[in-house]
Amino acid sequence: MNKVNKLLIIFSILLSIILLPVSTYALENDNNEINKLSKYNTVKIQKFVKKQISKGKLPGVSVVIVKGNKTIYQKGYGYADLDLKQKVTSKTLFELGSTSKAFTALGILDLQKKGLIKLDDKVNKYFPWFKVNYKGKEVPITIEQLLHHTSGIPFKSIDKIPFSNSENSLEKTVKTLIGTELDRKPGEKFEYATINYDVLGLIIEKVSGVKYETYIEENVLKPMGLTNTYMYRNKVVRENIAKGYKLDFLRPKVYDAPAYTGNKPAGYIITDAVDMAKWLEVQMNTLNSSKFSRDLVELSHNPDRRVPPSDDGSSYADGWFVYQKGGGEIEHDGSNPNYSSFIIFRPEDKIGIAVLCNTNSDYTAAIGRGINEILQGKDYNKEIKDLGKIADTICTIIIVMSILIILVTLYLIIKALKEIFKKERKLNKKFGRCFVNILISLAFMLGIGYCVYLIPYILYEGVSWQFVFVWLPETVKFALSLFYISLLVIYLYYLIISIFKREYDRSVLILCILSAVSGFGNALIIFTVNMAIGSSNSYRVKILVYFVLGIILYVCGQKIVRTKLIDLTNKLIYSKRIQIIKCILRFSYSNFEQIGKGKIESTLNNDTETLSRFVNILISGVTAAITLVFCFIYLAFINKYALLFSIVIIVLIASVYYIVGIYANKVGEESRDLQNVFFKFISDLIGGFKELNLNEKRKSEFQDDMEKTCDKYRIKRGKSALAFANMFVIGELLFTLAIGAVALILPLMLKNLEESSIASYVFILLYMTGPVNIILDAIPSTVDIRISLKRINNLIGEISNFEHEEKVIQERITEKIDIKLNEVEYEYKENEEKVFKVGPITYEFKSGEIVFITGGNGSGKSTLGKLLTGLYTPSNGYITLNNSRVSENTLKEKYSTVFADFYLFDKLYGIDYKEKEKEIIKHLQILQLNNKVQIIDGSFSTTKLSTGQKKRLALLVAYLEDRPIYLFDEWAADQDPEFRKFFYNILLPELKERGKCVIAVTHDDNYFHMADKIIKMDMGKFK
Repeated sequence: MNKVNKLLIIFSILLSIILLPVSTYALENDNNEINKLSKYNTVKIQKFVKKQISKGKLPGVSVVIVKGNKTIYQKGYGYADLDLKQKVTSKTLFELGSTSKAFTALGILDLQKKGLIKLDDKVNKYFPWFKVNYKGKEVPITIEQLLHHTSGIPFKSIDKIPFSNSENSLEKTVKTLIGTELDRKPGEKFEYATINYDVLGLIIEKVSGVKYETYIEENVLKPMGLTNTYMYRNKVVRENIAKGYKLDFLRPKVYDAPAYTGNKPAGYIITDAVDMAKWLEVQMNTLNSSKFSRDLVELSHNPDRRVPPSDDGSSYADGWFVYQKGGGEIEHDGSNPNYSSFIIFRPEDKIGIAVLCNTNSDYTAAIGRGINEILQGKDYNKEIKDLGKIADTICTIIIVMSILIILVTLYLIIKALKEIFKKERKLNKKFGRCFVNILISLAFMLGIGYCVYLIPYILYEGVSWQFVFVWLPETVKFALSLFYISLLVIYLYYLIISIFKREYDRSVLILCILSAVSGFGNALIIFTVNMAIGSSNSYRVKILVYFVLGIILYVCGQKIVRTKLIDLTNKLIYSKRIQIIKCILRFSYSNFEQIGKGKIESTLNNDTETLSRFVNILISGVTAAITLVFCFIYLAFINKYALLFSIVIIVLIASVYYIVGIYANKVGEESRDLQNVFFKFISDLIGGFKELNLNEKRKSEFQDDMEKTCDKYRIKRGKSALAFANMFVIGELLFTLAIGAVALILPLMLKNLEESSIASYVFILLYMTGPVNIILDAIPSTVDIRISLKRINNLIGEISNFEHEEKVIQERITEKIDIKLNEVEYEYKENEEKVFKVGPITYEFKSGEIVFITGGNGSGKSTLGKLLTGLYTPSNGYITLNNSRVSENTLKEKYSTVFADFYLFDKLYGIDYKEKEKEIIKHLQILQLNNKVQIIDGSFSTTKLSTGQKKRLALLVAYLEDRPIYLFDEWAADQDPEFRKFFYNILLPELKERGKCVIAVTHDDNYFHMADKIIKMDMGKFK
């Protein structure tokens, strides 16, 4: 070794000794940078990623973070294969989706650098057959416009990309654009269309003379050293690539997506986290081993600022979205039917992040953006609205609801078929009207079906259902099928019940369904209006069909519901009133006297009318509730925290209503009890008007009592109304405060809440005021209904507690009658104390004799008459008929009566008037009523007669009944001497001659000689 070499070695050793502390310091600093992430951010990042994976139901995720030329974080989460529990690693491969576009863009820029193309070249320079139109005229598109998505090619062109795995798939894909009508003039505005980059891929093939995949491998991937990035799926080791998944019933499920080989330049490059780290270094110019031109990479980051930026403020470069945030951010997300990716880097800070996932989800981009915020010391709280998750959730709900509707409707169909078999349903004889209704309903169903068919076209920029089935969860197809099946089943049921009608169809369920449909239509109106605000004119035209559908559903639903409601309400009133009337008519007179007259009138009039409002309130409530439910669902999609805030307000309103409602309910019941007393006064006013009119003092005292009762009723009614008014005002106030809080307070609480979301939220809340008011108004009405229902049930229960009389078959008795009272007694009781007693009486009444009963007022004559006729049941003793003990119900059928407090009906009930027409005419003449009254179809032409004339008419009715026993209570008291003489000297002897038993309560001692027997009563006993 010569001296020079020795000196060099010594110098090197000395230099190493000198530089060792410096190099150690630099290494420590670099390790400190790594440790800084590990110490302060690793836990936070891992917690954040795991949370997003859980919320998004992501099967597997790979995350890589690069700083400068070093990978400072790389971790796999979840599984590449859920069934095999194969975990995601740094070598797990994923399809990139649209982040593949940056590779294609570099291929184009490389061709330009080589002088083979120019960015301002027109596409038809390379493909003369490539012809597209704008407003019906052919227009050219340049390569640069394809790079920047300013070509005017519509987003919906993605729907035309064919399923293909053939060699010429790329050309097939591009040829689908021939004749396409552009959305706008090329170069005017940004509109993302993935097929732009497929055209670029075909240009690469045309110009280079090799396959697109080959050119990118040789000229982009290899120079960068991306050895784990693949252009062909069949070159990938099967075990290394993660299985692709889609959501299916709220969980990830393996999904083998169709082959879109012709879309590879835009979205089907395959890579792993290791190569993503290198790719980020290339983009940030820190990969020293890269042999690819750094100038081209920097050029690809230059955005096209000649067109307006996107809604999020970004401008599009060559395969990248460029943001002017801080020192600048560049990002792109990618989605395939069963994979997704997201790449973001900050060139100035030399920080890059890549996220790969084996399902299509917006949570992938959220993870990348969240990590970027965490690395900058910020919190990422943005609400994630993953279309796939939303669609899966909604479709799962639709599936459950459709299954329930189908099952319920099938049950109703089977029930209807059984009713047809049992002949409970009969063929509808109104064929013309039935046929028209069937046609209208068919058109309605077809209209709904067509509107559902248009959903992808309108809401997703004009794509088909086939595209939706590929890109969205599997539940979408299932939900759509079940929805159409439910429509078919419902229509089938409607056909059956329309063709075969039942006399009393209880259609509350159908009305509720129609109300729900109407409520959905109401909600659909607000959704479309809210979506139209701030949208383009072309989009407004598209959603106009749903606005029209909402109006049709709401208006037609309400029209049908209201029409049916009138019929159902009338039936409800009728059925309740008839139920009460039947119950009343089945029990005895003595029991009837125990029930307050005011209570019966109040229940039959007010309570049944109040109860009839139940169906209306129910249907309106269902419509309003469905509207609110759909509004809440819509609000949840805007921001779940704002939704929770609104729910808290609604719960608060409901709580206040409940608390105030307890008091209002109590006061309401007290008010209704006073109403019974008020009705009693009305009855007294009408029945005793004559007596009141004759005595001013009596009238004055009666008026005072009535005014006091009315005043009490007014006060109670006012308190009840005020309680409900307070409920309404408080509810309105709280709802108004909720709207103000959303507009003023919520943005301060939720920093990331967008202004557009606030505007939409306030707009929807204002629209919800109507349905909320309907529900608020329904609460006092519901309380009234509950009180009325309770009163009706109490009356029915009170009536039911009495012993109902057995129905007796009427028999015409021709034999002689012998009625005997055997130690009969009757006691009037009040508060369990004896007030008055009639009897004991033992006496016998026979056919062919006239018996007069006389006595002073309060002697018991009327009570005896009610005992004899079976209206009262003896407290002690019994009555026999022809020596046989008989019930009061049977006894009543033997009497024709005219009581002192008789009531004259307008019709001859229970009399065969047609057979007695001549007899009627004769006796009308005898009673001198022929010029006053005519009997037409069994009804009196008038009953507006004097008291004496009414009694004569009542006498005629009793005479025509022709029963074995006649009882007259002071009949002659209001008659002229002429008719009094006729009664005693002619009528009574005639009845005696016919073998009738005649009993007359009278004070006419001038005619006592006409009686066979005279009974005088005093203090309830015979003298």
